[in-house]
Amino acid sequence: MARALRWVPFFVLAYLALGLQSGLGGVAQIGGGPLNVVLIAVAFIAINARQHAAVGGCFVLGLLHDLIGTGPLGGYALAYTLVAFLMAGTDRALNVEHAWTHFVVVFLGGIVTAIVLWLQGRVGVYGQPIPLWPNVAGAFYTSVLAIFVLRGLTKLRKRFRFKGSIGR
Repeated sequence: MARALRWVPFFVLAYLALGLQSGLGGVAQIGGGPLNVVLIAVAFIAINARQHAAVGGCFVLGLLHDLIGTGPLGGYALAYTLVAFLMAGTDRALNVEHAWTHFVVVFLGGIVTAIVLWLQGRVGVYGQPIPLWPNVAGAFYTSVLAIFVLRGLTKLRKRFRFKGSIGR
Protein backbone atom coordinates (compact mmCIF):
# COMPACT_ATOMS: atom_id res chain seq x y z
CA MET A 1 0.00 0.00 0.00
CA ALA A 2 2.91 2.36 0.63
CA ARG A 3 3.94 2.13 -3.04
CA ALA A 4 0.53 3.18 -4.33
CA LEU A 5 0.31 6.54 -2.59
CA ARG A 6 2.79 9.09 -1.31
CA TRP A 7 2.05 9.40 2.39
CA VAL A 8 3.52 12.86 3.05
CA PRO A 9 1.17 14.65 0.60
CA PHE A 10 -1.65 12.46 1.89
CA PHE A 11 -1.10 13.59 5.48
CA VAL A 12 -0.80 17.23 4.37
CA LEU A 13 -4.17 16.86 2.62
CA ALA A 14 -5.62 15.12 5.68
CA TYR A 15 -4.27 17.84 7.98
CA LEU A 16 -5.77 20.62 5.85
CA ALA A 17 -9.12 18.87 5.45
CA LEU A 18 -9.44 17.98 9.13
CA GLY A 19 -8.29 21.45 10.19
CA LEU A 20 -10.88 23.10 7.98
CA GLN A 21 -13.55 20.69 9.16
CA SER A 22 -12.88 21.32 12.84
CA GLY A 23 -12.39 25.05 12.33
CA LEU A 24 -15.56 25.52 10.31
CA GLY A 25 -17.52 22.97 12.40
CA GLY A 26 -20.73 24.70 13.42
CA VAL A 27 -20.24 27.76 11.23
CA ALA A 28 -20.29 25.99 7.85
CA GLN A 29 -23.94 24.95 7.79
CA ILE A 30 -26.39 25.86 5.09
CA GLY A 31 -30.01 25.22 5.92
CA GLY A 32 -29.07 22.91 8.79
CA GLY A 33 -26.86 20.76 6.59
CA PRO A 34 -23.20 20.69 7.62
CA LEU A 35 -20.47 20.95 5.01
CA ASN A 36 -18.09 18.00 5.08
CA VAL A 37 -14.65 19.07 3.86
CA VAL A 38 -13.10 15.70 4.73
CA LEU A 39 -15.54 13.99 2.36
CA ILE A 40 -14.07 16.01 -0.51
CA ALA A 41 -10.60 14.68 0.34
CA VAL A 42 -12.04 11.16 0.58
CA ALA A 43 -13.61 11.49 -2.87
CA PHE A 44 -10.34 12.77 -4.32
CA ILE A 45 -8.45 9.78 -3.00
CA ALA A 46 -11.19 7.28 -3.85
CA ILE A 47 -11.45 8.22 -7.53
CA ASN A 48 -7.70 8.56 -8.14
CA ALA A 49 -5.94 5.83 -6.14
CA ARG A 50 -5.96 2.06 -6.53
CA GLN A 51 -8.57 0.28 -4.46
CA HIS A 52 -6.28 -0.95 -1.68
CA ALA A 53 -4.60 2.43 -1.25
CA ALA A 54 -7.95 4.22 -1.44
CA VAL A 55 -9.55 2.00 1.19
CA GLY A 56 -6.59 2.38 3.56
CA GLY A 57 -6.32 6.12 3.06
CA CYS A 58 -10.06 6.72 3.44
CA PHE A 59 -10.17 4.55 6.57
CA VAL A 60 -7.35 6.64 8.09
CA LEU A 61 -9.17 9.87 7.17
CA GLY A 62 -12.38 8.53 8.71
CA LEU A 63 -10.65 7.46 11.89
CA LEU A 64 -9.00 10.87 12.22
CA HIS A 65 -12.36 12.54 11.57
CA ASP A 66 -13.87 10.42 14.34
CA LEU A 67 -11.08 11.44 16.70
CA ILE A 68 -11.65 15.18 16.23
CA GLY A 69 -15.44 14.83 16.53
CA THR A 70 -17.70 14.44 19.51
CA GLY A 71 -19.58 11.36 18.38
CA PRO A 72 -18.76 7.71 18.95
CA LEU A 73 -15.70 6.25 17.30
CA GLY A 74 -16.02 4.41 14.00
CA GLY A 75 -18.89 6.08 12.15
CA TYR A 76 -16.86 8.16 9.74
CA ALA A 77 -14.21 5.44 9.42
CA LEU A 78 -16.85 2.94 8.27
CA ALA A 79 -18.61 5.46 6.03
CA TYR A 80 -15.44 6.63 4.28
CA THR A 81 -14.24 3.05 3.84
CA LEU A 82 -17.56 2.18 2.17
CA VAL A 83 -17.22 5.24 -0.06
CA ALA A 84 -13.74 4.10 -1.06
CA PHE A 85 -15.03 0.59 -1.87
CA LEU A 86 -17.83 2.04 -3.99
CA MET A 87 -15.78 4.67 -5.80
CA ALA A 88 -12.35 3.07 -6.23
CA GLY A 89 -11.81 1.95 -9.79
CA THR A 90 -14.41 4.29 -11.26
CA ASP A 91 -11.69 6.02 -13.28
CA ARG A 92 -12.28 3.37 -15.96
CA ALA A 93 -15.91 4.39 -16.39
CA LEU A 94 -15.86 8.08 -15.48
CA ASN A 95 -13.91 11.10 -16.55
CA VAL A 96 -12.26 11.95 -13.23
CA GLU A 97 -11.49 15.49 -14.37
CA HIS A 98 -15.07 16.45 -15.18
CA ALA A 99 -17.04 18.68 -12.78
CA TRP A 100 -20.20 16.55 -13.03
CA THR A 101 -18.20 13.48 -11.94
CA HIS A 102 -16.93 15.38 -8.90
CA PHE A 103 -20.47 16.44 -8.00
CA VAL A 104 -21.94 12.94 -8.34
CA VAL A 105 -19.12 11.15 -6.51
CA VAL A 106 -19.21 13.52 -3.53
CA PHE A 107 -23.01 13.54 -3.41
CA LEU A 108 -23.22 9.74 -3.38
CA GLY A 109 -20.43 9.62 -0.79
CA GLY A 110 -22.35 12.14 1.32
CA ILE A 111 -25.51 10.05 1.14
CA VAL A 112 -23.60 6.92 2.19
CA THR A 113 -22.02 8.87 5.06
CA ALA A 114 -25.40 10.27 6.15
CA ILE A 115 -26.98 6.80 6.18
CA VAL A 116 -24.10 5.24 8.13
CA LEU A 117 -24.12 8.01 10.75
CA TRP A 118 -27.90 7.82 11.04
CA LEU A 119 -27.77 4.04 11.50
CA GLN A 120 -24.97 4.35 14.04
CA GLY A 121 -27.06 6.79 16.07
CA ARG A 122 -30.13 4.55 15.89
CA VAL A 123 -28.43 1.22 16.61
CA GLY A 124 -25.53 2.16 18.84
CA VAL A 125 -26.02 2.03 22.60
CA TYR A 126 -24.03 5.21 23.18
CA GLY A 127 -24.92 6.80 19.87
CA GLN A 128 -26.64 10.12 19.57
CA PRO A 129 -29.62 10.21 17.25
CA ILE A 130 -28.41 12.04 14.14
CA PRO A 131 -31.14 13.30 11.80
CA LEU A 132 -30.82 11.98 8.26
CA TRP A 133 -32.18 14.81 6.13
CA PRO A 134 -29.90 17.65 7.28
CA ASN A 135 -26.92 15.44 6.48
CA VAL A 136 -28.34 14.69 3.01
CA ALA A 137 -28.75 18.44 2.47
CA GLY A 138 -25.17 18.89 3.67
CA ALA A 139 -24.09 16.27 1.13
CA PHE A 140 -25.65 18.37 -1.61
CA TYR A 141 -23.92 21.56 -0.47
CA THR A 142 -20.63 19.70 -0.03
CA SER A 143 -20.89 18.32 -3.56
CA VAL A 144 -21.39 21.84 -4.96
CA LEU A 145 -18.28 22.99 -3.10
CA ALA A 146 -16.41 19.89 -4.30
CA ILE A 147 -16.70 20.98 -7.92
CA PHE A 148 -14.33 23.86 -7.24
CA VAL A 149 -12.06 22.19 -4.70
CA LEU A 150 -11.55 19.00 -6.70
CA ARG A 151 -10.73 21.00 -9.82
CA GLY A 152 -7.75 22.44 -7.95
CA LEU A 153 -6.79 19.10 -6.41
CA THR A 154 -6.92 17.41 -9.81
CA LYS A 155 -4.14 19.74 -10.96
CA LEU A 156 -2.03 18.54 -8.01
CA ARG A 157 -2.76 14.86 -8.64
CA LYS A 158 0.79 14.05 -9.80
CA ARG A 159 2.17 15.07 -6.41
CA PHE A 160 0.29 12.16 -4.84
CA ARG A 161 1.83 9.67 -7.28
CA PHE A 162 -1.25 7.52 -7.74
CA LYS A 163 -0.15 4.29 -9.39
CA GLY A 164 -2.34 1.93 -11.27
CA SER A 165 -4.77 4.56 -12.43
CA ILE A 166 -5.77 4.55 -16.06
CA GLY A 167 -3.98 7.12 -18.19
CA ARG A 168 -1.94 8.60 -15.37
